[in-house]
Amino acid sequence: MSAGREIVVWTLVVALGALATLQVRRFNSAFAVSKPYSQPRGGPNVAELVARARIGSSSLGPETQRALSLATRLTGAAPAPAIARKADYVAPRTVDKALVIASISAPNGAARALRAAMEKHAPRAPRAATALAALTAATGSMRASSGEISAYGELAPTWFSDRRLTILQLGDSHTAADFFSGRVRERLQQAFGEGGDAFLAPGKPHVGVRSALFSTDTAGDWSYEALQRNSDDRKRLHLSGFTAVARHAASTMTLTARNGRVYDHADVSFLKQPGGGKAQVLLDGASAGEVDLDGAAGAEVTFDARPRVGQGFRELQVRTLDGDPVAVTGVEVGREGDGVSYLSIGYPGATVQLLQRLDSGNFAVDIRRLEPDIIVLAFGTNEGFNDNLDLAGYVQQYEQIVRRLQAIRPGLKIVMVGPADAARPAGGCHAAGVGQRCTPSGEVQTASIESSGNCRLPIPPKLNAVREAQRKLAGKLGAAFWDWSTVQGGVCGAQAWAAANPPLMAHDYVHMTLEGYKQSADRFADFLIPLIEGRPAATHVVSNN
Repeated sequence: MSAGREIVVWTLVVALGALATLQVRRFNSAFAVSKPYSQPRGGPNVAELVARARIGSSSLGPETQRALSLATRLTGAAPAPAIARKADYVAPRTVDKALVIASISAPNGAARALRAAMEKHAPRAPRAATALAALTAATGSMRASSGEISAYGELAPTWFSDRRLTILQLGDSHTAADFFSGRVRERLQQAFGEGGDAFLAPGKPHVGVRSALFSTDTAGDWSYEALQRNSDDRKRLHLSGFTAVARHAASTMTLTARNGRVYDHADVSFLKQPGGGKAQVLLDGASAGEVDLDGAAGAEVTFDARPRVGQGFRELQVRTLDGDPVAVTGVEVGREGDGVSYLSIGYPGATVQLLQRLDSGNFAVDIRRLEPDIIVLAFGTNEGFNDNLDLAGYVQQYEQIVRRLQAIRPGLKIVMVGPADAARPAGGCHAAGVGQRCTPSGEVQTASIESSGNCRLPIPPKLNAVREAQRKLAGKLGAAFWDWSTVQGGVCGAQAWAAANPPLMAHDYVHMTLEGYKQSADRFADFLIPLIEGRPAATHVVSNN
């Protein structure tokens, strides 16, 4: 790489660093006042330090390497000529706050902020081991105020500063399969970094429950209690919606990280009961300890499993040690790292009212333990297929659930997902259709692949009404609302997606193909990213895009 081109590339790197540091803290309420502040003297300036850095250098930490690598995506931003011509430029000791703020705006706000801060008022920074450390030092005094500033110039509270951002999605079968939520997780972590946490249902409780992060296998005698069964004791059920119970020795539950990811801690939640058994937790085959579950009925105990210092694990196993009952309610795994943790918990066939069935004490304990900053409620499909649904009662229950969550986590951001478009196929209509014609009533004439005749695929009469009710409720509660059906094109979108090549809708006209979930998730991620950037989590959540 030529010297000139190298300087341009690293100028773009500095642009990312400027975004990172500007998002650390917002200015105080008097931010519009042009009040200069002092910068420390001595040592090479920021441009020099960044220009000396090299992607992949062993001297840089993994987070710094990742940020520097992703900085090359800013190639669309115009370089700063003054810096490109003179990397050792020395500027006055002060920086104009108003000038820096005024320069921030999408989509190239980071580059403009850099030029405003460094071309005209470039401060010197103290010596630092890495480029990002230098950038941090260069704008250190920006952190002394009481808030944060986003990439779009919005003032935002420091509500989740100094820790990672956690998003929890609760939903029906679309969420339980983790195809949609898994892709959202992937997109957000590409943009903001991998927070590293996951929440897993115990064992294999239902064919529609899976994790995009872990595969699960069981051996021996396991049965499952489910929140959706009226006969189950609700005090024995927690947020996962399932409790796995083994009553024979040597029964095992094994969770293996997909793609070889390494984790550094896990919390396995068990239920105690009179005469409860003993269980062992193993990490990559090595025992992390044992737990005795003999105790008061319904008391939950969380076993903290950690590998040896300096080691990680890819496989977690729960093994029963005797024939007494061992009950597992959920598994949390995690690893160190900044960015977004996107947790997803789904209940096949559920409506949002299912959350009201959770024991209030268990529900509050679980929400507080997971500490979500944002909760995504992705329900509505099953409500929309209920032709006898009482809409007024439904809205009232939904509002109670949201307010209950807000009471547990004051300041919690709620995102409501309106249901995707769907239809009721019958007979030959289960095959993907062609030659569609959407009628004003919302029904579609579709030529079936299985026969030469036509069939009707009516949209459930309450589906659109449920979506609109959610939209209005979100406005009332100050929640964000995302209409999934708009991705499909609106009314009759399910039929259009079923006829796409390749098909985007499954043959049941309710669920989607992998490509359909991917396209949906990409649009939802596009919706979430500005919400996250509007409430940045200090240096832990900094957009790489």
